[in-house]
Amino acid sequence: MIDAAEIAEPTTIAKLMLTITRGVAAGWLAGVPQVLVTQVEAQLLGVREWADIGPRFVARAAQHTGRRLSGPQHWLLAGVFHFEYAAWWGAAYALALEPVGARRVPPLLGGALLAAVVYTAAFSPTGAATRTGAERPLERRSSRETLLHLSAAASFALTTAFLYRWLRDEW
Repeated sequence: MIDAAEIAEPTTIAKLMLTITRGVAAGWLAGVPQVLVTQVEAQLLGVREWADIGPRFVARAAQHTGRRLSGPQHWLLAGVFHFEYAAWWGAAYALALEPVGARRVPPLLGGALLAAVVYTAAFSPTGAATRTGAERPLERRSSRETLLHLSAAASFALTTAFLYRWLRDEW
């Protein structure tokens, strides 16, 4: 059993902070290709109106609080939300991976597991986007919308996993 003195060791705290920092960096960076992949895929699938997931979520949150947002406020908050959400998932991935042993989990496996968790947390019937009404219920979505959601989660998660591995090896 780890005691409090061991947890409070400067090296333990430094390792934890470095792990979180790497995870946040990986998540932030992974947020960029995720948007690009989603936008391109939405154009190809003909579901462009469903590609702006973060902005819809922010609009729905504002509606729930009874606030009106101007266009610039809406997009600024959507951008902040997107990258902070990505940073949070990156940190969560890093914190979940390190106790297992980051070198023991291949990025494809870690990324696939993260994609499943992100999809569930956002787009499943119990997911935040579905529960708030930012995304339609599963039974009302087309297969193209579902594919878009799956690929958004997968492109983000796989990029995060590979970036985290690279950051851990190089930094």
